Order: sequence, then structure tokens, then C-alpha cells
Amino acid sequence: MKQSFIKLGEGLTDLFEFNTLIEFNYQRIAHIVYFHSSKYENQRSSVAIIMEPTRERHFQAMYIMINAIKYPYPDSNKKFELINDQAAKYHVDVKAIDVQPPDFFPDNELYFNYLTSVLRLQRWIPPLQ
Repeated sequence: MKQSFIKLGEGLTDLFEFNTLIEFNYQRIAHIVYFHSSKYENQRSSVAIIMEPTRERHFQAMYIMINAIKYPYPDSNKKFELINDQAAKYHVDVKAIDVQPPDFFPDNELYFNYLTSVLRLQRWIPPLQ
């Protein structure tokens, strides 16, 4: 099964698209995952919608906004609250984990490979087959 990240931007219009993905696909969503980089100078968080695999398990999409949210602890922020409100409205499971920041990786593909490994280790996505 191929598991791929689909990158959205980090602006407000991308947030609206992210929330629309939740609204129209909530039955297919396995989790929403926050990837926090809280231990580094630029405290930012990425967020991803992890979809359930397709029916015949050929593909699993993961929509991500990289560094789109200011780290929400101890002070929350509007983007974080909008996503959490949308997830709560549609009863979507929300998870969070601390990870290395995307700036540590020379390109997005390496960062996505790293995040895929993190998701597999947490058993939040199926293992390779």
C-alpha cells in the first residue's frame, strides 16, 4: 500500500480547505495528528489529516499543513481552535506528538518519510505490506 502526504499550504485559505476536508470526509478520517516542534527556537506545529486506506488498501492519503500553526501551549491560538472545533463537531480523533522540525530535513520528502516512520511506530497508520 502506498502512503503519501499531500501538502497543503500554511495560510488561512489552506486552513479553510483543511476544515472542508474534515467536513466532507469525516467518515474516512482515521485521525488528525499535530506534529509539534516545541523544543526548538521556532516553536511551530504541523497538522495532518490521516485518512483510512482505500477499500482495497492500495493507497492511504495524509493531508498536511507544514508549520502552519503557532505552537499552541500554553497559549492556544485561533487556527488550533478552529481545527479542534471542526474535529469535535464531526467526532474525529485528534492526536499529538513532538517531532523534529521540518527545517532539520533538506527537503519535504525526507521529512515526510520521517513522519511516516513516526506514525508507524505509534501504530497510527498500518505497517508496510
